[in-house]
Amino acid sequence: MSPPLSQIPRPPLEHPSREWSAATTFTALGGCALLLGTLAQLAGPFRIPWVEDYSKRVAAMAFDAGLPVVSASEARAILSRGEHLLLDARPVEEFSAGHIPGAIPFPNATREIVYNEMAALLDPAQPLIIYCSSLDCDEAILLAVFLRNQGSKNIVLFVNGFSGWKKEGFAVE
Repeated sequence: MSPPLSQIPRPPLEHPSREWSAATTFTALGGCALLLGTLAQLAGPFRIPWVEDYSKRVAAMAFDAGLPVVSASEARAILSRGEHLLLDARPVEEFSAGHIPGAIPFPNATREIVYNEMAALLDPAQPLIIYCSSLDCDEAILLAVFLRNQGSKNIVLFVNGFSGWKKEGFAVE
């Protein structure tokens, strides 16, 4: 005869682990952070732009720095008078691929070296126009601020850059 069911030994029940894996923890934290950040963005008084319009960023930086900005047609008119030195702040490779006629390569990335080589040419009173590749390129503004800190007093920024020049159909070299 067999023993009653209540007397049969039973193995202990296994409980599923209540510990979360590291991946689950990070996923949960990331989800909470995303949710809270979105709620703060929607309801908060200070909103962070999801996407920045870089086409206006360089012009705003120039305004903040007190540097005048010119359009392609204004730059062309200024250059036709022959008073301004035209500096191209793009890398040498881009300059070699095409540039505005009369431009001098002055790559922002190596500005200290180029400045030392061109110091005799750069009289602080010499009017300058500086450009780079396009509206969202900040090489020209960085070079302009550097040159102003070196003593240049008359700097104009052409923010549309080489692409803006070509878009207007003006000659390139």
